[in-house]
Amino acid sequence: MHTSDAVAAPHNKPVRLPFIDIAKGLGILLIVLGHNQMFGFRFPDVRDFLTAFRLPFFFFMAGVTFSVGNKSLGQVALRRADAWLKPMVVVVLVTGLFDTMLNGETWESVLLGLAYPTGFTIDPLPLWFLAHLWLLYLFCTVLLKSDARLYDTWPKRILLLLVLATCGYLMMTTFASGADVPACRSQSEFSTELFQCGLPFSADILLMTSFYFLLGNFLSSRIKFFQINWAWAALALLAMAVFQFGFDYKIDFNLRHYDTPVLTTLQALCGIYLMLCTCMLLSRVKVAAGILCYFGAASLFILLFHLSILHALLPVLQRDIHSSVIIVVISLVVAAGVPAILWEICKHSKVLSSLLLPRKWQRQPVVHTVQATAS
Repeated sequence: MHTSDAVAAPHNKPVRLPFIDIAKGLGILLIVLGHNQMFGFRFPDVRDFLTAFRLPFFFFMAGVTFSVGNKSLGQVALRRADAWLKPMVVVVLVTGLFDTMLNGETWESVLLGLAYPTGFTIDPLPLWFLAHLWLLYLFCTVLLKSDARLYDTWPKRILLLLVLATCGYLMMTTFASGADVPACRSQSEFSTELFQCGLPFSADILLMTSFYFLLGNFLSSRIKFFQINWAWAALALLAMAVFQFGFDYKIDFNLRHYDTPVLTTLQALCGIYLMLCTCMLLSRVKVAAGILCYFGAASLFILLFHLSILHALLPVLQRDIHSSVIIVVISLVVAAGVPAILWEICKHSKVLSSLLLPRKWQRQPVVHTVQATAS
């Protein structure tokens, strides 16, 4: 039987868990590190280790925090577009304006990034994630609202996840990888070559990212009350070490790089578990928890602006500082801190907040459901 207990939050406000905000903060800092060329040059093994689970962890946590409730598909589409696509469009247009004036970029390439948003068309590159996340929310909303009998027991959920992972891997491998085809790293013109490298909104990786998203969603009630199992943590760490040093598997959704459907996925799941353990440990350290929660709240702005800051900052630091470790630390602080300052400024500006921040929607009455495990 599959049972559920309805728990209504007071005043219909969702309870915020510091553990979840810490996960968002740590996740976005790992994204910033991954895009730091100096970090990758100085610590290649750590960089490769992080690529094995960094984005799967982001999609997993997005699923943990997602609740369909009584929202319609149109409401999800509109609200997520306001939260993610709106600031994406603003930043792409502003960046494109500067690139056309200073770097000889064409408006065709700017418009291409908006009409066909993927990592190989859009500038700044990390914004492909926002476009795909919007599509991912819509797709998973359709699945979750279609027929509960598809996932009302754990055997059905496991079958659904296996189908998504298998079909997702097969779909992803039908497109050229940017790791093998240099032309798929950057496209600036509308052409038929676009479809060889990937679909708009990165729809070709949708089934695979849905696997991680729905796994997080199905495990949501357990993750929100997560407790470390040290035996599982030790086993996950050992498995990660074997995968990293024995096989060197990596995941790069942007480049359509996914080494094997089974072992790469298992490695990502081990990394996700270790990240959850790390977040739980950090939640017990008051200062670290406070900092990470703040960066988690500012994660959208960090995603929007960190790469542009890194591109401008790293050459200056490399010219004046000879320690790569110091360069990595300074660039991490600045690339995360400056967007957080911009976030604070936007919150106090009506014009900027209307352009970059999500509007405040009237909250609908929600009954929160905590699901017990199927027996």
